[in-house]
Amino acid sequence: MKTLFSRILLAQVVAVVLALLVVTVITRASLTHGFRTFLERQEATVLQNVVPTLTELYEARGGWAFLRDNPAAWQRIWRSSIGPGGGPPQNAGPRSGRARGHDGPNGDGATDTDPRLRWLRAPDRRLLRDRLFLLDAERARVAGARVAVEEVQGVALEALELNGEIVGWIGFEPMGTVLPPEAAGFLGRQLRVTGLALGLGLLVAAALAWWLARTVSRPVQRLGRTVTRLSEGDYAARAGHHGRDEIGTLGARVDRLAATLEQNRTARRRWIADIAHELRTPVAVLKGEIEAVTDGVRKADGAMLASLAEEINHLASLVDDLQALALADAGALNVVTEPLRLAALAEQVAESFRTRLADRGIALELRLAGDVAVNADPQRLRQLLHNLLENSVRYVEDDGRVRLTLSGGKGALLVLEDSGPGVDDAQLSRLFDRFYRVESSRSRATGGAGLGLAICRNIVEAHGGSIAAGRSELGGLALRIELPE
Repeated sequence: MKTLFSRILLAQVVAVVLALLVVTVITRASLTHGFRTFLERQEATVLQNVVPTLTELYEARGGWAFLRDNPAAWQRIWRSSIGPGGGPPQNAGPRSGRARGHDGPNGDGATDTDPRLRWLRAPDRRLLRDRLFLLDAERARVAGARVAVEEVQGVALEALELNGEIVGWIGFEPMGTVLPPEAAGFLGRQLRVTGLALGLGLLVAAALAWWLARTVSRPVQRLGRTVTRLSEGDYAARAGHHGRDEIGTLGARVDRLAATLEQNRTARRRWIADIAHELRTPVAVLKGEIEAVTDGVRKADGAMLASLAEEINHLASLVDDLQALALADAGALNVVTEPLRLAALAEQVAESFRTRLADRGIALELRLAGDVAVNADPQRLRQLLHNLLENSVRYVEDDGRVRLTLSGGKGALLVLEDSGPGVDDAQLSRLFDRFYRVESSRSRATGGAGLGLAICRNIVEAHGGSIAAGRSELGGLALRIELPE
């Protein structure tokens, strides 16, 4: 029972077997109770049919002496009341309230039988006859079954009345716990038919349980194989089961997980390749410059030292950016917030870029609301603004425009717009991906490593804000940053 298939199958079969057992017990008890109720109604009908005959005979004979110790007369009276074969007795005329004729040698009167008793079979009639007894007015036995006094006390008796006076009692011996043979036989046949039906029901239920267990277990097994392949590094594995039930939902989620893992693996490989590429360039320049000095090709003059310092600074900046991204991924990006007037900080950072922008003919416009205050880390926001403006310096065309707008509300809204070139709508959502740059060239002359905007997003999210890219009214890119209070 280690598999889901076997457990579901066993659970279904056990549930059906228990249900069939309950149905069998209830059916048997109901049939037995129904038979007893039916036989009791049968007895009441017989008593109602025999009472008039015995009353007429008592009146005609003047007492019960003719029946004492006379079983043959008692049987003739029974036959005359019930009729042979369950029908009315032969030569019996309409009932007139008294015996009309004498069938036997003793002149026992005979009356018509009750039509409700004509269907009784011979074994049922004999059983009823053997259990019927007659008592006198003092409840002493006259004829029929021999019953003890204590048994009579618990039996429903039918009174025999003549001229308003009770002359006797008639009743049936207690049935006990054993049903009559005919009733027991019929009940047995019904129980056998019920058992056969229950057995067929069990087979059908077992087949349905097998189908259900197979239907449920197969997609679960497929999911298990898919997860195993994913754990082994095969991210192309897919469950392929997307039904409307819970298993289908789980299968769709497993497939989404596999797609995410595959994307992350591709991104990780691309990221490693990009890091290697970005690190290789300054390292190669440094190596070449140092080898040139060592070989005496170049002199260690101020120009060469400045070139080395530039490459070292670039390498240090790249390492710092990678460290910031690693800290953000680990949730350890250090953010120490304090009340901050954002306009002064934004103006200070923007002014540090004005000269560089002016060298390329790019006009810098500031629209800063002075009353905007937020709780933020000034060092991280300075890094954020620096990366944004550095991005503008690198990508905005000469003689363009850059506009930085700060407005308040619930928090702070910071918008940096430029005059272009613009970015396609399909590329806007990817601007914040690591190492992504709009141009396909990897030339460091036209751009950085592609980490600036990725770091900006991490800084904004660390402050509980949001950053998005869109089209600018100036014709280029608009970066919209929202910071909470």
